[in-house]
Amino acid sequence: MKRTLLAVAATLMFTVAVFAQTPPGSPPRNPLAGLKNALGLTDAQVTAIQALEQTERTRIQAIMSEVRQKRQAFDALLNAASPSPTDVGNAAIALHAAEAKLAPERDNFLTQLKSLLTGDQQQKLDTLIAAAGGRFFPIPGLGGPGPGFRGRGNRGQ
Repeated sequence: MKRTLLAVAATLMFTVAVFAQTPPGSPPRNPLAGLKNALGLTDAQVTAIQALEQTERTRIQAIMSEVRQKRQAFDALLNAASPSPTDVGNAAIALHAAEAKLAPERDNFLTQLKSLLTGDQQQKLDTLIAAAGGRFFPIPGLGGPGPGFRGRGNRGQ
């Protein structure tokens, strides 16, 4: 859970930093330009990745909405005058279960992304992920603000 929260915070900070560098009144940057250049993507691949990203954003938003609801319920129970340990425990389990939906979604996104790439591009992406310590933090617009996508499974979350 701590890794998920840390990944969310890091991704949000990265997103804010990138958008803060865009001068006011200038057209928005192409969020896939860096990935396109790094991997040598074709225009057709960029279009496919944009569609994948939009689908992923919708799915992550739904999961994050559920997580927020579970977090609010958990916090409300914790802040009650005399919280019931059973209710608090059940709320904590429900929150954990909602958060656990994020890791498979990240892995699914990365798998689908790799399916759009050539073998050479997949190797370059794996190299980028390895250089980032096994974490794949999407470019703003590629997975949207949200948890970082890890190239490894859900370890220790």
